[in-house]
Amino acid sequence: MFQLTGYLGGYDEDIVREDVDFLVTSCGHYRLAERPYLETVRPEGRMDYQLLYVAKGALAVWINGEEQSAPEGCGVLFRPGEPQKYCYRLEDGPEVYWMHFTGRDTERILAEAGLAGTFCEPGVKGEYPVLFDRIIRELQMKRPGFSVLCSGCGMELLAFMGRQDTSQRTPADEAMEEIIARFHREFRENIRVEDCAKACNMSKSWFIRSFRARTGETPQRYLTNIRLSQARELLSSSSLNIGEIAAFCGYENALYFSRIFRKYMGLSPSEYRHRAR
Repeated sequence: MFQLTGYLGGYDEDIVREDVDFLVTSCGHYRLAERPYLETVRPEGRMDYQLLYVAKGALAVWINGEEQSAPEGCGVLFRPGEPQKYCYRLEDGPEVYWMHFTGRDTERILAEAGLAGTFCEPGVKGEYPVLFDRIIRELQMKRPGFSVLCSGCGMELLAFMGRQDTSQRTPADEAMEEIIARFHREFRENIRVEDCAKACNMSKSWFIRSFRARTGETPQRYLTNIRLSQARELLSSSSLNIGEIAAFCGYENALYFSRIFRKYMGLSPSEYRHRAR
């Protein structure tokens, strides 16, 4: 069996801390090599939180007395006091990372990450093993600031897993996020709402409605805000003239840019530059 672990305290020590917001107390990486199985049973659970992430193969997990399979890319979250029973079986080829954590703010962090239940499906991502391995290393070396780094990596793991949970995401969500990223990446270009709607497999009206629900703004207003944000930064800190700033922000006509800027900002670009400086 391959085993790589790191602990804040002793082996399998159940650490509970209410004087900190969030704290990672142990982390590990298991992989069966020869043993036919390895079972963990804690009828009363633990006092801390535990996250299991199946990087490869599958893990057998018992929930309410019933065996369930946690496949590759699946996460399993046990809260304090919840009975724990899970089994590594060689035939399933399991490779599992685990992390124990505690803290008074843990439930809020889990809720904000979208990790409300026992199972999540964050998928197979290269970032997960990197973060787990970093936590393990820091817990082993215990260099100055290691607990802060471990906690930061632990919260990043939870947030990223919750965000990538495929059981909560739809193809439409992913398409919309790509469109939003495109707005930020290509704000200088002439982005047509019709093309965006087609990319999301939506009608134009439904796309605009969905976009507003996701961002709070229409696509055109969202794009305009990106452009004006860039313009304000350049007016405040660069030596570019108004025409150059207009072109950089996607406006071919400097006069039109000035009208749009005054409409939304209440000042002309020149007045804004004067006040900012």
